[in-house]
Amino acid sequence: MSSKLVLVLAKTIQVLKNSTIYADNYFTSIQLVEFLRDKYQCRYVGTARPNRIGNPPLMSKKEMEKKSTPRGTLDYVSCNGVFAMCWKDNKQVTVLSSDAGVEPLSTAKRWNKDTRKKVEIQCPAVIKEYNGKMGGIDKSDMLTHLYKTPMKSRRWYIRLYGYIIDLCTSNAWVLYKRDAIALLEKPMPLKDFQLKISTFARTYKNRPTRMLRNTPEPFVLPRKGQRTSRPSDNLQYDYSKFHCPEFVNQRMTCKFCSTKDDIHRSRWICNVCKVALCLNDSRNCFQDFHAAPLPHRPLRPHRTQRPLHQ
Repeated sequence: MSSKLVLVLAKTIQVLKNSTIYADNYFTSIQLVEFLRDKYQCRYVGTARPNRIGNPPLMSKKEMEKKSTPRGTLDYVSCNGVFAMCWKDNKQVTVLSSDAGVEPLSTAKRWNKDTRKKVEIQCPAVIKEYNGKMGGIDKSDMLTHLYKTPMKSRRWYIRLYGYIIDLCTSNAWVLYKRDAIALLEKPMPLKDFQLKISTFARTYKNRPTRMLRNTPEPFVLPRKGQRTSRPSDNLQYDYSKFHCPEFVNQRMTCKFCSTKDDIHRSRWICNVCKVALCLNDSRNCFQDFHAAPLPHRPLRPHRTQRPLHQ
């Protein structure tokens, strides 16, 4: 099934001849490499699992993972244009290729626990090629598994939902890091980036949707005994909106002049604030309710009149 997926995607390449396909060990097999080379003249580079390389005469996994075997040790064999190699990094890496080989050898820096510093080890050319082309996918897998969302469930789609969240977060961090470097700023680590997203999501409160002036939201009359909520100051004193009185059949308590001992009711409401206000010949609470309070100014001390200069 994994080989069929590669073949289906390979047919979408416009110029398959003399192209190179890079894949990880889930898709790589000796039969796939030979089939792409013989039928489509397409080259292939990818890591492979030991049971999919056709048992070539290479160092065994037990010998490769011995402590006496230094990092950077490699063993390879080639037959009919297909190259198989075992290379020791942190663990054994098996590669199948019909494109790149061992030469030219280069170096790669790896952390040494004994000396507690980075040391250089030999690195074949096929590893450099693979890391250069597969770096984005492998890096994405690494970032999504660094701080994985602890979401366990028997339902498979719940785990898929958690993986999508981690993938979106890591992609957003990569974009943020690129923009921060362009602005000559020091980007925050991925862990702090995820903590900021978590803090914002936990403290976020639902805000009312923005309403257009020409399409006001229809007013829903409250039930009997239910109080209407007072609007916020930003909405109450926002003169960019058209605060217009609207007549309703139900009489409601005025939000401006009513008190516990003296209650006044009105059939006029504000179409923006959605509260009842008195509007008659004796009281005009509509105008007073929307008048912004003046800022408090401290009283100036009394000054004695100074004599005029002659």
